[in-house]
Amino acid sequence: MMTQQELQDRVALKDLVDRYATESDKNNQDYYREIFTPDIKLKVYFGDTLGMDINNVEDMIAKYKAFGAAKASFHQNGQQVVDFTDETHATGICYAIATLVTEEDGKDKLTMHAVRYYDKYVKTAGRWWISEREQHFVYTSVPPLV
Repeated sequence: MMTQQELQDRVALKDLVDRYATESDKNNQDYYREIFTPDIKLKVYFGDTLGMDINNVEDMIAKYKAFGAAKASFHQNGQQVVDFTDETHATGICYAIATLVTEEDGKDKLTMHAVRYYDKYVKTAGRWWISEREQHFVYTSVPPLV
């Protein structure tokens, strides 16, 4: 049976991944300072290919801003599984769909990404942070936009 503290920790960890999605939809990468440790270890994979290897939140923010804002975006998180290592460390997997509308050759283009986030969390001064993330773009689809 889960303790009250474990339930509170699970809610806090779900909030981290959901706020990442929500703030990404707002194109508010500066908010990442509120959910990732300053020394975040981030690896982004496109299929099996490592596309980004970042070692701090400021570089993460700069790289994400360099992509430019989508005309519209919709990040939707699905299941999240969390395993606690101890009272201040945990690992987790979160499944997500990221849908973006961009412009290409004067026309709107819809891109859908299936994403898995493999996270490591650390609790510091009573609050949880994402300290490591492997972001895997499992597949990408470009359906017609109607």
